[in-house]
Amino acid sequence: MYYKIGVDVGGTNTDAVLVSHENEIIAKTKQTTSLDISSGIENAIKKVLSEVTISKKDIKYIMLGTTHCTNALVERKELNNIGVIRLALPASGAIPTMADFPNDLKILLDKHVYMVHGGYEFDGHLISPLIENEVKSCLEKMKGEVDSVAITGIFSKTIPDQELQVAQWSKEILGNHVKVTCSHEIGGLGLLERENAAILNASLQGVALKMVNAFKETVSSLGLISQLFIGQNDGTLLSLEEVQDYPVLTISSGPTNSIRGAGALSKVENGIVIDVGGTTSDGGVLINHFPRESTQAAQIGGVLTNFRMPDVVAVGVGGGTIVRFIKDKCVLGPDSVGYRLKEKAIAFKGDTLTLSDFFIAQERLAIEGSIRVGELKNKMEELTKYSYPILLNKVIEAIQNQIENLVDKLKTDSKDIPVIACGGGAFLLPNNIKGASEVIFPKHMEVANAFGACISQISSEKEIVINSIQKNEKEELASLLLESKNDLIHKGASKNSIHIIAKESTPLAYLPGATKLKVKLCGDLIQ
Repeated sequence: MYYKIGVDVGGTNTDAVLVSHENEIIAKTKQTTSLDISSGIENAIKKVLSEVTISKKDIKYIMLGTTHCTNALVERKELNNIGVIRLALPASGAIPTMADFPNDLKILLDKHVYMVHGGYEFDGHLISPLIENEVKSCLEKMKGEVDSVAITGIFSKTIPDQELQVAQWSKEILGNHVKVTCSHEIGGLGLLERENAAILNASLQGVALKMVNAFKETVSSLGLISQLFIGQNDGTLLSLEEVQDYPVLTISSGPTNSIRGAGALSKVENGIVIDVGGTTSDGGVLINHFPRESTQAAQIGGVLTNFRMPDVVAVGVGGGTIVRFIKDKCVLGPDSVGYRLKEKAIAFKGDTLTLSDFFIAQERLAIEGSIRVGELKNKMEELTKYSYPILLNKVIEAIQNQIENLVDKLKTDSKDIPVIACGGGAFLLPNNIKGASEVIFPKHMEVANAFGACISQISSEKEIVINSIQKNEKEELASLLLESKNDLIHKGASKNSIHIIAKESTPLAYLPGATKLKVKLCGDLIQ
């Protein structure tokens, strides 16, 4: 027998679960997220270990879901100095690199941006060969001034050899300590969005290194020798080495962990998951145990990208959501007191009316340190000039409307489907929701995110574009599946557990003869 620990770091709480090899939750905790994050992770792991008497050597795996990279990008903190090279001339010089970046982010990242000759047509015909001296001249200018490099070529998803050649020259000139991101490993087909994804990835590699080292040190300080993984945004895991190379793939892993975890806890394969936190309610769709992938270009930190992201919609309904009454109408958020609930909320002698205040007054929520229910109701009435029953009705109606609109946005047809509640604020959700066949509140729902990280598998995803006139589509798809399977085995998946999540063949209407092939496989870690 062996055990796993799943940890999820959120903006308000750091959750952890200790799980058996049969995915049974043995211990769980919710700890306040610390400013340095590492001590919050340490406290959460210590807490679940303190509740059981098992040997530390039996903890085989620890999985972490974290918002490190998301926060760094949103807050523009600790981003790498980067170099950017687009292999595109003379075909695509009209739109400059980072043309659609927010100004503040562009100022941080655009010191070394170059366009050089290169690129391919979709069918492999050369637009222009690389000019070695031209590329190396750009790299020489970066020497000593960049921490990482992003390289993007036209249709490199089809033929990546030019990107790989420039990556090799980068290592020769800049040294092995400078990280290199090739866009064909990150984004989809579109040049500009794929380039954006590569740039963001390169900018986050320093943050990822610090995060990985802190995770290792935290686990080591606890006397654990477990194998470590970090969750990515498709509901599967990355090794620590992969996280350092592809940190952008961890963005939005939190909602993904919740979707996977809630599905597993409720034994539902297909439905809508609503994760209610301190600030927002995040809704996502579960399809065959995995989150539905968004078909829209994802905007991250104000930048459009085209790498895979879960289809998640957020509304301003959370435990710390600020409640206002404007012209006789209840308005929820979108702002929240977040982790400062015990400082700001009326229930804790603060001056801000929050959703938690109403549920404490209803005695559906108990938080240590809150004032007496009668006193709380009186304070709410004094603040708003409404009687408590009227206030409560207005708030419940506002929540109902917001959640029903959320469900409606996520559904693709009129058929009623299950809605699964999870997160520390799940008590806010109504028991009946229009468009839902049932509303499920599963056991352990408050730690669904940590459980989702803990039960995650490892995956391999491959995507190419072929000219179906020149190549046999079935043979190419079979080859792609075999390549993906071998990749999974190399990563440590059990051979017998590997199964296909997606196998797609999509003709590209705007490119005659072009067909995009995509496969995705996953498997369990070797036991």
